Amino acid sequence: MPEAPSLSPALRAALRVQDTVVVSSRDSSGEGKTRMWFALTLEGTLYLLTPSFSLKARRWESDPWVRVRAGREVIEGTVELVTLEEAAGDEPLLLERFTLAGASTREALAWMLESGSHRLFRVRPGAGC
Repeated sequence: MPEAPSLSPALRAALRVQDTVVVSSRDSSGEGKTRMWFALTLEGTLYLLTPSFSLKARRWESDPWVRVRAGREVIEGTVELVTLEEAAGDEPLLLERFTLAGASTREALAWMLESGSHRLFRVRPGAGC
């Protein structure tokens, strides 16, 4: 898999002091915004976890475009669906950040993703916009 473009230093700094971000998705009827929990790795990879039935998850199936706002910092890019195996190196962070979503153990997160109840996305800044 190609390296994801990195997040700007300003956005990384803004994310480090936020608990949630405002995420936008779009479809033919327009654009939707919602607050989401996120996980940010030290290397700057941004993950989003959402229930599969959410409108944004369904929108991202047909159009992976995303806008992420943290404070005054904004990026546009795309999201890509990620398996637990693809995010294995970031697993401790994912468990820490997504505990309140039900991912308190590796087994719980694996079940959420394998059962299809939730989807884990990686944000690719600037990609495909």
